[in-house]
Amino acid sequence: MIAPVAGQAMMLVMMIIERRWMFVGLIVPGLIGCLASALANIAMRRRARSNAQTDAGGVSSGGALPGGVAGASSDERDTEAARQCAAIHMELEELLDIDAGDVPSAWKGMARQWERARSAQDKGDRRTITSLHTVPVGVTPTGVFSINMPKQGPHALVAGTTGSGKSVLLESWCLSLASRFPPSMLNFVFLDFKGGSAFRVLHRLPHTVGFVSDLDLKHAVRALRSMELELKRREMIVSRAHVADVNELRHPPARIVVVIDEFHALKRQLPDYLTQLTALAALGRSLGMHLIACTQNPLGQVSSEMKANIGLNICLRVRDPLQSSELLGSKAAALISPQAPGTAFAYGGEEREAFRCAVPASSEVLTRGGQWACRFLGEQAPPPLFSPPLPQRLEAPAMNDVTEAPDAPMIIGVADTGVTLEPFCLPLDLGNIAIIGSGPRGKTTALMAMARALLPRHGVEVMLTRKTADGYVTEHPSTGTIIGDATRYATGLAEESADPTGQKPRTPNADSSPKRIWLVDDADELLDPLGRGPDHDEFHNALADPHRVVVFTLSASRHLRFPDHCGIRLVFPTGDRAIDMMAGIPSQALSQFDGDDVRIPGRAVLLVQGSATPVQCHDCDPIW
Repeated sequence: MIAPVAGQAMMLVMMIIERRWMFVGLIVPGLIGCLASALANIAMRRRARSNAQTDAGGVSSGGALPGGVAGASSDERDTEAARQCAAIHMELEELLDIDAGDVPSAWKGMARQWERARSAQDKGDRRTITSLHTVPVGVTPTGVFSINMPKQGPHALVAGTTGSGKSVLLESWCLSLASRFPPSMLNFVFLDFKGGSAFRVLHRLPHTVGFVSDLDLKHAVRALRSMELELKRREMIVSRAHVADVNELRHPPARIVVVIDEFHALKRQLPDYLTQLTALAALGRSLGMHLIACTQNPLGQVSSEMKANIGLNICLRVRDPLQSSELLGSKAAALISPQAPGTAFAYGGEEREAFRCAVPASSEVLTRGGQWACRFLGEQAPPPLFSPPLPQRLEAPAMNDVTEAPDAPMIIGVADTGVTLEPFCLPLDLGNIAIIGSGPRGKTTALMAMARALLPRHGVEVMLTRKTADGYVTEHPSTGTIIGDATRYATGLAEESADPTGQKPRTPNADSSPKRIWLVDDADELLDPLGRGPDHDEFHNALADPHRVVVFTLSASRHLRFPDHCGIRLVFPTGDRAIDMMAGIPSQALSQFDGDDVRIPGRAVLLVQGSATPVQCHDCDPIW
């Protein structure tokens, strides 16, 4: 501030000497302002120096800073705290008070803690349950370092460079939680975008309801979709109970901890599905769902919406001080020695705390101990939150003598809801069924799967019609009788459906009238509107008869009129978007199919009542 004041003063003197009084009037206010600013700056510096001396005196009299360095800077204190933590080593089992020398000892210790948690939940003892959520993860120079996710989180962001100990920290944290709570109170979902190596042991915990890796991105997508559905399910539970939090429920659902290793890889490979994680971060606190995201570089990886709901930041050693500042507001983590893996700083918004994560002596023993404790206490394994994608091949079950109702749906494979796999049930009460697909995609095999599902039923008459060099041949698969052509079969149906006197048709639901299902393979010629002949006419008559169900295969859909000819379509995608959409597959369903899917025999889309569901049909031997 001296230079501006001196400059203003020199100009003032020159103007006075030259008697330019107007300029003197302009310079004087500026000079006064510079003098005032300089005096204020000098006063602030003196006050700061006085406060620093007072603080130094207070520390020396009241207690030393971490490391015993009086008056040390923040970086020096953090470095000393990290150095002290690096000198400490303690096994996780010691913190958990579990003897993990062998599996029998481990499961007994875990069973005791699980029983305590179950008892507190049965009694509605919220105070005890809240205290149980405080689980030991590591040690500090003065004691045990613990984390309470519902209180400190509800979500956490963990950062650290390669070799800093991120995977060990995640493993210790999850094992500590699993040792405290049974599967009925706590579940895990593991998303490993490091090839599946990070959770190679943890995913065998009985608490695990989902485990995926970046080796199968379709499986990972199902995991993210399942979280969205689980959030909605819990919202419905809370809404119906008229409470604001799952903790207020008498029997709350198990808490779910979603653990993601290499979050930056997930963001890079599945950017369109981050909205599910953002919703989890926003709604998870009240719905009992928590997120632990782990990454090597936190800079720019987490959106502001997610960051606003992450209450706990843990930073192990990083290379760039900016990365440390992103999580801790300090470059403390960049000062951690590479020779001290597992040393970290935790920051929850108030103050940083250095700790060294406890390393489990045997993760395998603790995991197997959890499995044994689960069986001893009668804990039911939680159902998976999501299932793997559709299999590439699905063997047909053996034909049995189980009697089903004539109108019961046919199970001919598995259907994919986008999250779970369910039996592929093809209804028989919604009209005719068209199976469309070009080339050897599995149309005839699907028709055979339907025949296998129908033959054991009582009250069902199944006829099969196939195309030969001599025309269409119809046969009865249960007896082996060859009727000859489609005309004779259709004529027989018409005669049997009428009264013996020929005056009125027989009631289709009468006990004496079986349900007639006609399976026709390669029906393109029969469906051609320009076709001629008795087979063509009888086929169209059967399609229009509400008392019969015709299931037919086509190589193309150009002659098919929906819904006149059928109420259900089973379409095998060709890979040509225009052809597939013309067959009825919506664009959203087509986006789920890639080049590999369209080459899998039996992979199709079921179109019924406005919905499109990917399915995999049974692979079975031909009946004829």
